[in-house]
Amino acid sequence: MTRRDLLAIPAAAAFAAEHLNRAPISNGNLTVKLPQAGPVRLPNGITVLAVEDNRLPIALVRFQVEGAGAIYSPRPGVAELTAEMLREGAAGRSGKQIVDEAARLGTVLSSSAPAGAEVATMEGSGLTSRVFDWIDLLTSLVLHPTFPADEFSGVRQRMLVLARLRVTRPANVAQDRAYELIFGSHPAARFTPPPASLATITPEMLAAWHRERYTPGNLVVSCIGRVRSAAFASHIEKRLGSWKAPDANVVLPPNPLPATARHIVLIDRPGAAQTELVIGGLLFDRRDPDWFPMLVMNSVFGGGISSRLVRILRYEKGYVFSVQSIATASRFPGVWQVRAATRTDATADSIAIVLEQLRRLSEEPIPSAELEAAKRGAVGNFALNLEQPAQVLTQSYLRHRYGFSTDYRERYPAKIMAVTSGEAQAVAQKYLAPDRAHLVAVGDAARIRPALEKLGKVETA
Repeated sequence: MTRRDLLAIPAAAAFAAEHLNRAPISNGNLTVKLPQAGPVRLPNGITVLAVEDNRLPIALVRFQVEGAGAIYSPRPGVAELTAEMLREGAAGRSGKQIVDEAARLGTVLSSSAPAGAEVATMEGSGLTSRVFDWIDLLTSLVLHPTFPADEFSGVRQRMLVLARLRVTRPANVAQDRAYELIFGSHPAARFTPPPASLATITPEMLAAWHRERYTPGNLVVSCIGRVRSAAFASHIEKRLGSWKAPDANVVLPPNPLPATARHIVLIDRPGAAQTELVIGGLLFDRRDPDWFPMLVMNSVFGGGISSRLVRILRYEKGYVFSVQSIATASRFPGVWQVRAATRTDATADSIAIVLEQLRRLSEEPIPSAELEAAKRGAVGNFALNLEQPAQVLTQSYLRHRYGFSTDYRERYPAKIMAVTSGEAQAVAQKYLAPDRAHLVAVGDAARIRPALEKLGKVETA
């Protein structure tokens, strides 16, 4: 944290206090109407989702392969490298030729299978004047990758460098260790493939993974933009309808188990001016009805600029420049976490404040005014996200993926506004117990160890 950052904290606090509650507030509930993307199932198993959006002459197209994500790969790095290599050679084109062709057609292509993800994603975006041409290019990457050995060496080396760089950044070290504590042996504990595993991977392994997992029955193709839904579905069937491959047997790994006791881990960075803190634990899967109370409770806790943690740790105390709490969920249990970088001399107080707020959320009802503000903030964020076509497409895909009702997103604001103080308190009691919250601190051990030892046994790493 720089001197300029420290000087900015009281100024920001004064501005926030001065302008608090000055914005006009509507007491009506937000209503949204999203365009429907009724799934079209092709005979070979491909699912097509299309949303027409005629505001701009552009389109976004995604190919998402269920079961090809990193959590399914028995060898860390195979899924990630397979997705990265799709753009490095396909259907007789080299990686450079693919880039040149994409530029000529006015599109940008990407592909990835991030750590902890269930799907591999290939994406193209560009002008609709040549949309079917660049969709064909994107399709060739999915169907006919070549995994050239010369390009593979460079891609793997870049991934190795990124993995080594990651462990040099204290915030990443804290987050990675926290994920290991929360997820245990579950593959979602891996944030990046370890260098030792990457070094043993070959192009042949990627080709085998592609044959096994990139199958029509696992593929969802979605589109949003100035493209007629029927024309898009017809084109996808024309290009991919003859693709035949046995369906992969996709089974989620066993769910991680919630903690029965707190783990405290201290990672020494002698002389560090600040401590990177991560405090958190396991949640539930995305279909759990606790999602909405958790969403609201997290908004109160640390999920926004007016949340308790931000107000106390940043504006009132000046201990941190940024702090946030997050809640995630997928088809397997997600996590809740508090992430903060605090001054070394304020580490003990910062931890005490976080744990005190966890206790208060479990033991005290949220005041009605604070609850109402948190709910309206969560609804506002939801509405703001829908201004982005990519988010609308994501919402359509998730509705299909989780089997939600067709009006699930339309009812989303009302579900948030219906959350009661008692429901928010119940999820805090269920998931955010301070004595089961894992804690990772990366900083000057000589100065912060005494504060951690007051909380329990400290493991060093």
